[in-house]
Amino acid sequence: MPKPEHGKEVPLAYLVNDYGKPFASAAAFGNKFADWRNAARLKPVVWEDGRMRNYRAHGLRKAALRALAHAKCTPHEMLAVSGQSSVKQLQEYLEEIEQETMADSAMDKLAAAEIKTATAGD
Repeated sequence: MPKPEHGKEVPLAYLVNDYGKPFASAAAFGNKFADWRNAARLKPVVWEDGRMRNYRAHGLRKAALRALAHAKCTPHEMLAVSGQSSVKQLQEYLEEIEQETMADSAMDKLAAAEIKTATAGD
């Protein structure tokens, strides 16, 4: 763990700025992430709605959390990966995945019912 500065504990940081220090804010990290994205020459992505979007750090975390939820990871496993501090912070992602799962289940049931109805007369 980094040495305390002026008597206060310094949190462990995996991503640091150009000076080896934790980023001062989420915005500072976001700006640096944009620099890294530009240096990697990643092209903007065209989404289903036709709008172009650049890769953002928050989008990567959201994609990772959604993939973990789809993989049936527990909320505490997701917290361990995301660095968030409470299940409440994950609730938005969990609700999105639950809604998608229920919609998929409903459509599967509808398709099965239509197949059953279509083959009942044979």
